Amino acid sequence: MKAHLSAILLMALTGILHPVFAQQNRRPTETRTGKEYSFKDNLWYGGFFGVGLGSSNTSSVFSFNLSPMVGYKIVPFFSMGPRVGVNYTYLKIRGVSVFNLFDTEVALFGRIHVFRGFFLQGEIGTRSDQYVETDGFNFFKVRRNRPLTAIGIGHNFGGGRGGLGQEIAILYDFYIGSDINTFENPWQYRFAFTYGF
Repeated sequence: MKAHLSAILLMALTGILHPVFAQQNRRPTETRTGKEYSFKDNLWYGGFFGVGLGSSNTSSVFSFNLSPMVGYKIVPFFSMGPRVGVNYTYLKIRGVSVFNLFDTEVALFGRIHVFRGFFLQGEIGTRSDQYVETDGFNFFKVRRNRPLTAIGIGHNFGGGRGGLGQEIAILYDFYIGSDINTFENPWQYRFAFTYGF
């Protein structure tokens, strides 16, 4: 229920802000050189990655995540676009086995510039992930498909608007937050690089 509510909130916010920004921030039809704006002029590119390490008395884990994204500036302060993600996890359980786990996700994001590099971001999509379960005797891999609905805040800094930059963000995953049977953390911490944002 919370996931659907946040998705509706994101769409409503998009519908409200789009006409406001469209009226106040109309771009001219030509640049200073006299050329018309093209679809490409409104695109920006980015991607984030993550590396994780951990160990205990019975197991060790290594994970790597890569997630490219492309945004389209509908108006100067609001952009939308697709994001894909791939995550690899190496899990070794002492005396049992080694597991190679692969997760994938596809999402549509919306991003609003708030103030001096700060932005709000919402995402709606789907995730397919693998994890290890046990029946008390055997360990085995399980795959699940689940919705992805997240919202959060971030800050883009470095190269200024339109150039190369870096950003940090934190987002809350509503599905994980409402799942009482998981040990996953609903908070996602991201470090990304961008171009043209």
